This record gives sequence, structure tokens and C-alpha cells, in this order.
Amino acid sequence: MKRIAFERSSSLLIVILAVVAALGVGLFLSLRSGAADEALKSDRILNVLIVFEIEKRPATTELFLFYPSTGKGALLDVPGETGLIIKSLNRVDKIDALYDGRKPGEYVSEISRLLATAVPAWIVFDAKGIVSATDLLEGLELFVPDAVESDGPPVIRLPSGALILDGDKVLQFAAIHEIDDTEADRALRRQKLVQSFVKRIGERSAWLSRPEAFSVFKRCLQTNLTDESLRRFVTQLGGLDADRLLLQRITGIYKNVDGKQLLFPHYDGELVRDIVKQTLNALANSGGSGAVDKIYTVEILNGTPLKGVAKKTAEIFQSFGFDVISVGNANRDDYEKTMVLDKLSNPDAAKNVAAVIRCANISEPGVQGTGSTADFTVILGDDFNGRYCAK
Repeated sequence: MKRIAFERSSSLLIVILAVVAALGVGLFLSLRSGAADEALKSDRILNVLIVFEIEKRPATTELFLFYPSTGKGALLDVPGETGLIIKSLNRVDKIDALYDGRKPGEYVSEISRLLATAVPAWIVFDAKGIVSATDLLEGLELFVPDAVESDGPPVIRLPSGALILDGDKVLQFAAIHEIDDTEADRALRRQKLVQSFVKRIGERSAWLSRPEAFSVFKRCLQTNLTDESLRRFVTQLGGLDADRLLLQRITGIYKNVDGKQLLFPHYDGELVRDIVKQTLNALANSGGSGAVDKIYTVEILNGTPLKGVAKKTAEIFQSFGFDVISVGNANRDDYEKTMVLDKLSNPDAAKNVAAVIRCANISEPGVQGTGSTADFTVILGDDFNGRYCAK
């Protein structure tokens, strides 16, 4: 009798542990997708990793940074041969050694750590999905500078010129690997493919958002976005200025490690992290069209009685690429209006800072000072609702 009771208890314990584990995984995934959902709903820059997978490997990996309010976006190419120390594997290897198309979370997280920026959303198209999605979109417009013919595998037959390619031809385009190509050539080709793809989705966004079309489209891909968020994302792509996407890439030095050619980013990745920050700043800027040439530092001070406002606001500015060097309380807690103090005498840059929270109150240089070395000081007032100056 005791043995039977023990076996029943063990079985019950196993069931409980399995349920707890499932709930933990579900909670983790919901928290990850929840960050993307919040970004889509609250008018903030959304970072989406877009992967085109061929033969279960990532043929193209692009970080798509998109700010719907300005219609601006950027693509950062992440080569699969990017080399780094992968702690989970306890070795130096290519970043795509982590890739698993069924569960790309670890791959996405490693890219997020490399770039020092949150990547809450991912979308993966396998070979079948690339073909199906392209045909659903009625082809992609791509430029092929020189005719490509290869007996493969895979077999590639592409003429030169500005072409409208169907799904099978787009798959061939994604598989091009010319021996004489430089890494810059390969990166640009990958980016032009994704650029054309998101442009076409934007052009067809109204139709794709319809239930019948959306149902077909979502079967072409895997994503951690909910159906509601994916539909919202497709709709917002309708406002994307796709022809003016900022195209960035990881640059570095190739080294042979255990027989593999790995691309090690310059300055241990600091350069590409600076590029990401600058790009985020450029997307937040509603006036200019290019990346900014300086990463501005910001101080956030709480001028209200509410606790925790400055810290949460700091997270908003950081998501736009600003370097928040200090957070604290203002000299008093009864500011009626939020203000931006310009310490650089740079009106254009000050407007960019103020635009993040829609603040219209920018001080003249030297009107006030806080002793901070930050380029700009933001003092939050009663008109600030946690996201914008709206009262």
C-alpha cells in the first residue's frame, strides 16, 4: 500500500512540475510579446527581427527598427557569421550557431545582447513561407545588376534589370552567393530584399488587414506577436516611407576560428551599438532624414509629487537611443509645465528631445541650470501623463 501511495505521489508531483513549467514558459513568452504589443499601442519605436530561413538556416537576418509616428524605419543587417563568445555554448562561434527556426528565442536574445537594444518581436519566414507570402503580395520589385545563372544547388536563373519577381524567383534571389561579392555586397542584397518585402506589405496593408487575406498571410510565417499585434503592425506599415529606410550593417574583421571564417565586430561591438543608438535617435527626429551625428545625453528630473515618474520616463528616452546619464527629483515638486533645458544652444537637437514626449516648453540657453553635465535636462511637470505632455 505504501508503494502504491508513493507512486501516486510521484506521478502527481511530476504532473504539477510539468504544469508549472508550462505556465512558466507561457508567462515568459507572454511577457516578451507583451513588450511588442505595448510598443505597437503606445506610439513607440518597435524593433522587429525579420529572418528569411533557407534549409533551416537564417539566410537573411535584419533588425527592422520602425517608428510609425514618423513613418521612418531602418534595417540593420546581422550576418550569420558574426563571431562572438556564446556563453550558452561555452565557445567562440558564429551567431547563427544558436539558430533554431522552431524556437528562435535564444538567437533573438543573443542579437539583442550584441546590439544592446531590446528586440521584443521576431518574424520568421521559411522557404515555403517566402514563396507563399511573395505570391500573396503579387510579387516583389527587385533590381538585379547582373544576370545570375547557377546550376546549384540551388538552381538560379535571374535576368538583369528592375524585375517583379514571383515567390520562386525571390527564393532564388535570397540564395544568391557570388564568390566575388564583398560582405558589403551581400549585406546590401539582403537588405534590398527585406526592404522590398516590407514596402510591398505596406502598399497592400489595407487589403492584408482584411480577415480572409490576413488569415492566409499569417500562415506564411512564425512570430511571437499576437494576431492583434501582427495585424496592427501590418496596418502601420502602410505609413512606412520604405524608399528612405536607413540601411546599416555590422562591420568588422574576419578571422579564422576552428576552420570557420567569423566576422568580429569592430571595437568589440561598441561601434554597432553606437550605430543603433544613432539610428534610434534619427527615427525619433520628425524633421531630419538621416542619422544624427551625436548621441545626446539627457537628465530626467521629476518635478511632480508622483513617485517613479522620472525612472519610467528615462526608459522611454533610452528606447529612442538617448543616453540617460541621471534620474532624480527636481528642486521642487510643483512644476505645472514640463520643460526641456537646452545646454548646448542647439535648437534643432532640443526639439528632437522635446518631441519624444511632445513637450512644447523649451528654455533659452542659460535660463536655468541643474549642475548636471547632460546635454539636456528634462523637468517633468503636472502636464505630463506618463508618456506625453497632454494636460
